[in-house]
Amino acid sequence: MIARVATALIAASGVTFALFLMMNFLVASGEVKIDNDERPRFIDVVQDIEDQPPQRLERVVEKPPEVEAPPPEIDTPQVDMSGPDKVNLSIGRANTGAGVDLGSIDLGPSSDGDYLPLVRVQPQYPRRANERGIEGWVVVELTVAADGTVPPESIVIIDADPKGYFERAATKAATKFKYKPKVVNGTPQEVTGVRYKFTFDLAD
Repeated sequence: MIARVATALIAASGVTFALFLMMNFLVASGEVKIDNDERPRFIDVVQDIEDQPPQRLERVVEKPPEVEAPPPEIDTPQVDMSGPDKVNLSIGRANTGAGVDLGSIDLGPSSDGDYLPLVRVQPQYPRRANERGIEGWVVVELTVAADGTVPPESIVIIDADPKGYFERAATKAATKFKYKPKVVNGTPQEVTGVRYKFTFDLAD
């Protein structure tokens, strides 16, 4: 038994020594020497570009888009103005927000007679009532001055339906009214308590 173990140890030692020698030989024979004297060579590559004549670039101008037609005008709701006056001599329509200056009207020699309406301005339909589809009416009481104008402080709201929508527009329109004043013995007279009804109707 001892002889076998000794023989195996001797054989293993021999194999190990042989492998060590073989590895040492392989390392020694694989050494590579680098020659530092050899310099790398660079090759320049230049591509010749042929001369080309100048080219003219034509600029394409795009046609501008066609202008769309303006939107159609929105019809302004008509306001039916009816009052107790006997004669209606309204002159067209006027926008109360445009600051219309009615000026003075020469009626010739004054003659006795009752007051007559000359200019009546249609009120502007309130935007809030128009958007909500609300219709109604307003009754105002005013004073016709001796010169035929309506003093703003003389305008009083008598009644309105519905309330809170049309009173302001009716008051503004009434201040633009123009009358032929009442004349007594050749002298213009002030007339108080003149009532007028503004009707606001979207269907007109």
